[in-house]
Amino acid sequence: MDFFGKKTSSQLEGIPILIALTDGRGYIIDFVGNKKIRSLLNEVGMEVGSQMIEEDFGTNAVHLALQEQKPIELLGTNHFHEYLYNTACYSIPFQFQHADHLAGTVSLMTFIEHHSSFALPLLSNMVDSMEREIELRRTNHNKDIMNHTLIRSVNNGIIITDAEGTITECNQLIERIMNRKRSSMIGLSIIDFEPFASYMCDVVLYGLRFENQECTFLLSANKRITCILDAIPVVNDHQELTGAYLQLRDITERNELENQMLTYEKFSAIGKLAAGIAHEIRNPLTSIMGFIQLLREKPLSREMHVRYLEIVYGELLDLKRLVSDFVLMAKPSSPEKRDHILQDVVIETVQFMTSQANFSNIILTTDLCETPLPIFIDSIQIKQVLINLIQNAFEAMPKGGQVDIRLTCNKKQNTAVVTIRDYGVGISKDQMKNVFNPFFTTKENGLGLGLSICYRIIENHNGKIQMKANEERGTQFSITLPLPK
Repeated sequence: MDFFGKKTSSQLEGIPILIALTDGRGYIIDFVGNKKIRSLLNEVGMEVGSQMIEEDFGTNAVHLALQEQKPIELLGTNHFHEYLYNTACYSIPFQFQHADHLAGTVSLMTFIEHHSSFALPLLSNMVDSMEREIELRRTNHNKDIMNHTLIRSVNNGIIITDAEGTITECNQLIERIMNRKRSSMIGLSIIDFEPFASYMCDVVLYGLRFENQECTFLLSANKRITCILDAIPVVNDHQELTGAYLQLRDITERNELENQMLTYEKFSAIGKLAAGIAHEIRNPLTSIMGFIQLLREKPLSREMHVRYLEIVYGELLDLKRLVSDFVLMAKPSSPEKRDHILQDVVIETVQFMTSQANFSNIILTTDLCETPLPIFIDSIQIKQVLINLIQNAFEAMPKGGQVDIRLTCNKKQNTAVVTIRDYGVGISKDQMKNVFNPFFTTKENGLGLGLSICYRIIENHNGKIQMKANEERGTQFSITLPLPK
């Protein structure tokens, strides 16, 4: 009760509680917890050695719990003594049949303002834990035998040392890594066994914990094994360090599978990218080759000659633009960041797009955070992103409509969020998965590089760009940018 009482008190830091233990006849054996509450009980004579019977103390949770053999909750004026009207008391009876037939109650008292419906379940869990701990100590020898059997049968590598770092147990995977028999390692210091020594010494000396450390070990000249390493201190009931425990989980096959999948995904992405480039380049190349063939095969009038050359030149300009956009998407130029006020950048972009909005019969609305938001960005690149998204919104409403531009500040995350929303033709959920992929487009004459470029620009600003859409309510893009601390 002392151990679990102190543990519960520490977990409920800031909430004053007093925990009491009684035997099966209601005699108080001990208290753990808040001194103020204990002095309050002393005022009415509830001390170690007192028997909590109704004749002496009136209505009380301990007596009721023993009488009814069920959890009891007494609140405020339900107590007999006026001294206890400002308290809440909970009592759990117990009868440990397999632990020397122990019987009694564990009770918890706190002030009424801290009453919670979770108090009885918490106390019940504590009593269950006490019973398990007592049973654990009674069967400790059998469990030790079972633990040794498990250690030697599991596939994970295990090393256990005592408080001085002497190896007390290890298993077959450790034998493979160290190329030594278990019997030759038991009783030796972990210091002599690299690469485990550096971890285990820190655990034994300083009580440090290591979790999910990826390590690679050489089993032979041509074979390596990759493992996840955990090393933790082992403590007793008094939280005193009694040793260290190290576990290795073999993830060699998993890593190989992940590398194979990564390679597959890379080749798949390269294939899709190559197909997209080929598709976009093939059309203008076909036109260019056709017109050049016409120029070579038969004499043409000067007017037709100039006209064909202009068409060829136009197709070459389209090719140049395609290659430039692709290079910008693949590796956009490093942003030249300077200090700006984000509201000014948004307003300048809106002013630039206003004339096109008027021409397209579109209303641009703005709702900008009133507090100026200083930000460190490349304003030209951010304007490029905003223009691209606003232009997409215009094209989604060919008959006109409304585009809402909003700027907000998230103080908790120290970020600014620019939202652009239209009420035109949306896209399906399946299409949403690919909107930021190169060469994916829903437009008849689109190249599918605009959103890819936007994504890379925002990524280079350590921000995020997200999309919400459906086929009926239009589309919304949200750009999140970090603000200076």
